[in-house]
Amino acid sequence: MDYGVITFTSTYGAIYAQKVLRGVADVLTMPVLREISLGCGIAVRFQPEDLDAVRAALAASTLKPGEYAFYGVTGSGGALRAERLP
Repeated sequence: MDYGVITFTSTYGAIYAQKVLRGVADVLTMPVLREISLGCGIAVRFQPEDLDAVRAALAASTLKPGEYAFYGVTGSGGALRAERLP
């Protein structure tokens, strides 16, 4: 995995998650990749080594598990692949 992204069912969820994760990991708000095309259109990007901390922070937040999903992204351009993480 080159990097991870989290998609959200609502714009509020994406903005809220960015605030929750700000002190936990280096995150970046970005458009949802067309390879995923799921959610509200906003995703949060994070580094693979931060996956456990990001998961724990979101689990401790007021967001419900069904309001977001994790994806691992590898490659770039035409070789870009996004796979949903369990």
